[in-house]
Amino acid sequence: MQLGTWLRDKNRKAVLSAFDWLQTLIFALVTITLLLAFVLRVVGVVGDSMLPTLTSGDRLLLSCLSDSYAQGDIVVIDRYTDEPLIKRVVAIAGDTVMITSDYALLVNGIPQKEPYVMGATIPRDMTGPVTVPAGCVFVLGDNRLVSKDSRQREIGMVNTKDIVGRVVYRLWPLGAAGNVNE
Repeated sequence: MQLGTWLRDKNRKAVLSAFDWLQTLIFALVTITLLLAFVLRVVGVVGDSMLPTLTSGDRLLLSCLSDSYAQGDIVVIDRYTDEPLIKRVVAIAGDTVMITSDYALLVNGIPQKEPYVMGATIPRDMTGPVTVPAGCVFVLGDNRLVSKDSRQREIGMVNTKDIVGRVVYRLWPLGAAGNVNE
């Protein structure tokens, strides 16, 4: 084989290899962009309404695929205030919520065990039991004394269409990274 032919073959292989890498890189970037646009989202926590579970500055990974939520899910809600709200679902459609005179949260007449709650569950604008309508959830912050949530007329029952996504993972700070829905 002549030197010129050998160099052309070697250059052709290098160019083809470079195109393979470039194609793989472009595919990966497009896939990540589509995932972040339609399936997953990263949001930051601002404020103290979810203490002690979440702290201001935490970075969270959301799943944006679900349109049904369960009691205990932490969700991000849009359209109610200037900033998106991060709250915990305490009741779903058909459930009856009541806050007793001694600040106990009852869902369908059952006292809720909420080890993550900070502060008393004061009724705020609630008077008596309320039933969650179809297509809605009842949400509360874990720091009940400062949380703006379903107890107030301004928020009330949250339409599931206004939920941006369900928190699936805490990304930051690294020392606290992990599942927050446990």
